[in-house]
Amino acid sequence: MHKKHSTIDRLQVILEASKLLNSTQDINYILNFLLKKSMEIIKNGDTGVIFLYSKDQGILKPKLYIGFHESIKYIRLLPGESMTGLAFKQQETVFLNKIDTIKETMSTMREQNKIIVDKSLRIKSNELKSSICCPLMYRKECIGVIVIDNFDGQSTFTQDDVDFLEAISAQAAVAIINAQNYRREIENNKKLEKYNKLLEDEKNRYQYSTNLHNKFSKMVLNGCSIEDILSDLASMIKRDVFVIDLFYNITSSNLNYFIDIDVIQKQEININKHLNDHNKTRWFDETKDLYYLFYPIIVNLDTLGWICVVSKDYSLPEIDNITIEKGTTIIALEHLKLNELNDLEQTLKGDFLDGLLKNQDKDYLKKCSQKYNFDFNDKCQLIILEILKDSSFLSSENCEKIFIRYMKYYYKTIAIKTKHFFSNSIVLIKDQKIIIIFKTDESSNRKNIELFLDELKNNNSIFLDRYEKINFKAGISNIINNLNEFKQSFYNTIQALNMAINSKKNVSYLFYEDLEIKKFLLKNDSAELKDFVDRNLGALINYPKISKNEFIKTLEVYLRSNGNWTYTKDYLHIHGNTLSYRLNKIMNILNIDLNNYKQRLKLQIAFEILDLL
Repeated sequence: MHKKHSTIDRLQVILEASKLLNSTQDINYILNFLLKKSMEIIKNGDTGVIFLYSKDQGILKPKLYIGFHESIKYIRLLPGESMTGLAFKQQETVFLNKIDTIKETMSTMREQNKIIVDKSLRIKSNELKSSICCPLMYRKECIGVIVIDNFDGQSTFTQDDVDFLEAISAQAAVAIINAQNYRREIENNKKLEKYNKLLEDEKNRYQYSTNLHNKFSKMVLNGCSIEDILSDLASMIKRDVFVIDLFYNITSSNLNYFIDIDVIQKQEININKHLNDHNKTRWFDETKDLYYLFYPIIVNLDTLGWICVVSKDYSLPEIDNITIEKGTTIIALEHLKLNELNDLEQTLKGDFLDGLLKNQDKDYLKKCSQKYNFDFNDKCQLIILEILKDSSFLSSENCEKIFIRYMKYYYKTIAIKTKHFFSNSIVLIKDQKIIIIFKTDESSNRKNIELFLDELKNNNSIFLDRYEKINFKAGISNIINNLNEFKQSFYNTIQALNMAINSKKNVSYLFYEDLEIKKFLLKNDSAELKDFVDRNLGALINYPKISKNEFIKTLEVYLRSNGNWTYTKDYLHIHGNTLSYRLNKIMNILNIDLNNYKQRLKLQIAFEILDLL
């Protein structure tokens, strides 16, 4: 009667498990129910474990357990290892109730697993009396093992227990597969939702990006400037924005949120040293707790400048990045347009210069002159300036690209300064030379030209600081009275330029009118020239004390300034008493009087010869 009642109980459990499979997808709840009920029905069961197989790792791992300490969760069984692994490998139930057979089968367990089992049991594993290891099979594939162990020994497991556990294992396998499928379905649904969200976001971003591009494009087509685009950009992202050109000058800005132009100018060095030609960079201003985010303006792999965004945030929202990206693209195109116009202007000016040199088509030359507001009926002069590069610069990476940038910088700077010094002028680039044609005022023009070129030479710029291995030399023409004289004056100026380049002295520029004496001197025999220098300057050149170099320099400056005592003192940065001492000493060494015109003239000619020699 008891056995019949037990059979009914077992059928009832199987029925409840079947109903449970249809009512929930919670695998932990189902497996916990099946394991507990199995332990209740199989009266002699002391411990129970459900192992699941990990395909990725190739091991069996405990999923649920009863009667063990929690350390059992660290056990890892290989297929074929001990009774559980054997059941998995053979895909058949392993039912052991003889101690010798149990010990023999358990002997295949690895040592680390034996330690874990002993720690997790209240009694030693070698006291195991009976065990049922039933594989969890699903469509001829083993996905795990359910294990019930008996350590009591008073009564062992029966075949009915095995049959019951096999029925339970079938239910457990279905529950596991259903749960896995359900979990996959949920994950797939989440992925699908995420994918749909990504598609929707991408669609919205594309729509926003397209609308923004159309907006900026219309602004450009309607004649809006970079300042207008920058104003809209700043208002959309609610941050300060400014543009830096290739020469590290701020050309446009819209500052209504965090800073003003004075703040930028104070931080100019810090800002410019963080600019990168091809990559986005950032700089944090600790004094203001603000980030400066730099975006290069690039067209055809060539950097045309940078957009800088001032923000309180380390990074910007994606929508703001899209806005900046589109704004940068439009500004890049605007820069490209301006560059193309500048290149076209240089081509036209180059053609005009060729026409002047060939002295052809007077009507064409007259029209061009009127276009540039220049009148060749007035007297004019030429300055031809050449950019020089030393050998270390020539071997540097991207030297040609940097040189072109340098030429553009000098052209831009010279064009601005020329208008300040010579209101009626034309500036152009030709054959890597910068050529200036300007109306002349004979009475004061030389001094004005020298002041102009000295200011260019001493020009302070962060841009120049980066490329200090580049310098310039210049030649200045004689007075040009009419178009017929232009060609000869041009080549005379080239000659003055070449002499400045080849001069061993630290000469930045030469006037052609100063070369006329040298050209006359060159017609004489070199031995006679050396003899002339020796007679007039030899005593000073051969003066045995180290102060002779100071005396020679002082005399040269004094003569070239037409005996201007104040100019010489200031130029040499010496005290007036020092200058007086040096001049008296020089006159004693040379046995001359500097107030004597003829003696002073001989010294001037001697210095001209020294330049040649």
